[in-house]
Amino acid sequence: MHQTIMVYRLLRHQIISKLALICQALVCRAPKLRGAGKLTWAWLWLILVSPQVLADEPKNLNATFEELESGVILSSDALKAKLEYLKANITLADLDNYLRLQRVLCWSTDAYDSNKRAKGLEFAQKQLNAEIIKQSPETHADLTLCRAWLYQIGGEVELALTEYNQVIARAYQLESPRLIADARNLRGAMYSFQGNYALALEDLFSAQQLYDNLNLTFWSLYNLADIATSYRRFGDPQTAYKYYAKLETKFIEIGDLESANAMATEMAIALEELGENEAALEKYRQSYRYLQQEKDEMAQSFVAINLAGILIKLDRLGEVQKYLDEAQKYVLPTDEAFYSFMMLFRAQFQILQGQPSAAIPLIEEAKSAFLRVKNTRGLTQLYKLESQIFAELSQWQQAYLSLEHFNRLHNELDIKLQTYRTTEMQTRFNTKQVETENLLLLETQKIRDNELLILQQNRYLQFTVIFLALIVIIIISFLAYKQAQKSKIFSVLALTDHLTQLANRRHTYAVGEQSFSENHDVMALILFDADHFKKINDNFGHDVGDKALTLLANISSSLMRKSDLVGRVGGEEFLVILPHTNLEQATEIAERLVDSIAMTDLSDIAEELTMTISAGVAAREQDKSFSDLLQRADKGLYLAKSSGRNCVKAG
Repeated sequence: MHQTIMVYRLLRHQIISKLALICQALVCRAPKLRGAGKLTWAWLWLILVSPQVLADEPKNLNATFEELESGVILSSDALKAKLEYLKANITLADLDNYLRLQRVLCWSTDAYDSNKRAKGLEFAQKQLNAEIIKQSPETHADLTLCRAWLYQIGGEVELALTEYNQVIARAYQLESPRLIADARNLRGAMYSFQGNYALALEDLFSAQQLYDNLNLTFWSLYNLADIATSYRRFGDPQTAYKYYAKLETKFIEIGDLESANAMATEMAIALEELGENEAALEKYRQSYRYLQQEKDEMAQSFVAINLAGILIKLDRLGEVQKYLDEAQKYVLPTDEAFYSFMMLFRAQFQILQGQPSAAIPLIEEAKSAFLRVKNTRGLTQLYKLESQIFAELSQWQQAYLSLEHFNRLHNELDIKLQTYRTTEMQTRFNTKQVETENLLLLETQKIRDNELLILQQNRYLQFTVIFLALIVIIIISFLAYKQAQKSKIFSVLALTDHLTQLANRRHTYAVGEQSFSENHDVMALILFDADHFKKINDNFGHDVGDKALTLLANISSSLMRKSDLVGRVGGEEFLVILPHTNLEQATEIAERLVDSIAMTDLSDIAEELTMTISAGVAAREQDKSFSDLLQRADKGLYLAKSSGRNCVKAG
């Protein structure tokens, strides 16, 4: 499981006292069932205990700010000294540095101390209400982002998400690459925590590109770890493990042993999800021993939760109680992400000890914490365990209700994961457009920074600066014009699937909605996908799989009329929109398509390669919307799959 525990973090102007990535036992312990399990956001936690790299006493204000913003690791005393230095030497008369300092002070809040977090929120609110802050849009946006982060740490995730969205929109208006990167990193980490993997990767990919282009190596590494964690939560722990191993090596190279140890913990979680429990246990013990040596009892308690969970899996119950008792000394109910899984494992341990009645209050505590942070993956596991508890107590109605909750949440997660791959493809397809936009933002930011530098260094060259500003405006206008031309091209590409050259999901659904709204009384859909397509990728490789999809697209297009539309709406899923077509006609077309695919010789692509499809058909009847019609076609596809595949069924 995963949570971001941050004691000091400056985003726009960032401070980190100590960044150590501890992956907890919480949401990462998703069952192997597809779509089950998910914890959400990021993975880092900041503490202030072990020895750190101390910087020299600041020589001037700018050098101090630059040091804090670089991500250099500082001890608690060093950080406090630098903040005191800034406060003692900056007044309202020095407006730029004064605004810069307010951001630093907000982000230096110890967010995991509830009292200090409350003071941080009070500070942020006071600054946001100040007229001088309102006159600086970027400072106002960054302080809003800081407040959103404090909301998130306090469990007010809806408030946090609302403000993240507002800040990101404002950051694009301000053309501030760093603020965009920071805000999208935080929102992406939270989306990942909540299980919205497609949205998480869209944010994190964008932040990664901006951090890389801004040469912010420190933040680039941690954002990359967020990406790796999203892959792990999505169900690809093998890819995540490779990322973590590389990050561990990189952190060791730069001397950040705390973060390297945290990557070892992440590797343990990936191993656990791969079913390599013994190897995972050894990695957890490695992390635990390191934290013992560092005398970091709080972080040690978090890893203790992981150890309790893996020992339960390995049925080594003798050590479980010890680790859970250790964690309980430090993990409070306000630490929802940790506390929820600690109580869940306590409940599980009670059941294994033959005491289901004692597990009930523990389950209720865990449920309350999961609900506060909207941890759907954790709730999925909880309801399954709760059903088992009630069954042990012969309380069958409660057991049935808990099982119903489990199935509902599991299905919701399954649907999200089913759509993830398509969305990830679309995200990667739009990478070029995002890159162009980000580069334009970076160029604009560089220009603005250069203008500010010139004004600060030589105020006597105002006329020259004005002249340069006019040139900049001309350059920006030219770039904007060129971008507008490119946008026209992108708008066409955005409607097309890059592999098959068919209409993509977005365009296909738009055409379907339009066709339905034009009151065509006779209209039908065919929803089909390739049978066992994963086996084709596994046995022949993704290149052969891509060629097979392209051939499937060509065959389906060739069998349709000009008025029909064939679109690719999923990895191996296609939708045919048939205006002025009844159910009988649509079924005939679908059967012809199924037969054509089954009889197609694929030896040109790969020897011994065969492929069939299953199709669901639906014609417009009493459907109130295109979505209703599509849902019936999807039911038909499900029936076709359930009936042995390579066939057509009406929904």
